[in-house]
Amino acid sequence: MKKIILAFALCCAFTVNVSAQQIFNEVKNMQKSFEAIKYDKSKDMDERKVASFKWDAIEYMLYRAKDDSTFTENRLGEQTMAMTEFVNLYFKRLSEASNKEKKDIAVARFKNASVNNSLFQDMDKDLVLAYYDNPKFTTPFSLDTDWVKALAEIRSKSWE
Repeated sequence: MKKIILAFALCCAFTVNVSAQQIFNEVKNMQKSFEAIKYDKSKDMDERKVASFKWDAIEYMLYRAKDDSTFTENRLGEQTMAMTEFVNLYFKRLSEASNKEKKDIAVARFKNASVNNSLFQDMDKDLVLAYYDNPKFTTPFSLDTDWVKALAEIRSKSWE
């Protein structure tokens, strides 16, 4: 009986490790695709800048995760997917805004959701806010964002 339980536990542990590795590999593949767009001179400059932000956001999470034993590959996958969705939803909301006032409201909501939902509580504000008030980029977000929470906050807003 003990051997069966041990074998089952090892199988479960192996499955978790495979899944974690698959998640990590998928995140790295997404990051590579963003990097390819970032350096593709045939692409529109705004598209390249958005890809640059997405690449940097993933790189930031990977960098900070090294010092956080609670940050798992599963969490990395969730954060990466939420970040991508958050950024894509941001541009969707901007395109739907019928005037400058509505556009300004959308920008403020997304910026606030980003900066008010810190993931690592990083005190290096020069780093984490590099995009936040940078007029050269169309992604005014903090790198230190809990993207799952920020996305949930944005989805809870009324956009009418």
